[in-house]
Amino acid sequence: MLSDKLKKWLIANRAWEIYVFLQRLPGPEIDLISSLDEQIERAVFAGNLGLHMHWPSMNKNLSIREKYAFLQNRLQIDFYSYVLTEIDEQVIIRADSAPHHERDYRNKLLTNFPYHLHDEKERICSFSGNLEDFVELIVPYFRQK
Repeated sequence: MLSDKLKKWLIANRAWEIYVFLQRLPGPEIDLISSLDEQIERAVFAGNLGLHMHWPSMNKNLSIREKYAFLQNRLQIDFYSYVLTEIDEQVIIRADSAPHHERDYRNKLLTNFPYHLHDEKERICSFSGNLEDFVELIVPYFRQK
């Protein structure tokens, strides 16, 4: 069993990796850094990390949730949910790893089951499961007026 100190280091490393990915987006209109340490501390005991960013002037929210398992001194993402919404919680695009879809909107098998994306038209699409790829997909939504 991993020590809490090692779990904290692994989660902190992942949290900062997420922070780097998010640099592709406009800076959130809240101070993400100041809440990051608190979120890391919670994640050590809960086994999951939840980050929520807000851009009221752009009518956008981003929720990143990841549930972790710790295997042989490394962190594994067991479940994730990445959701971009409008301020009123209307979903724009989301990705998750829940195994409730096997096929995309064209009835083709997902290329990386169970990873999938619900696009802006609510269609099921294949997805890599990588947060970095999700961030790349949502960048254009921050350029729209």
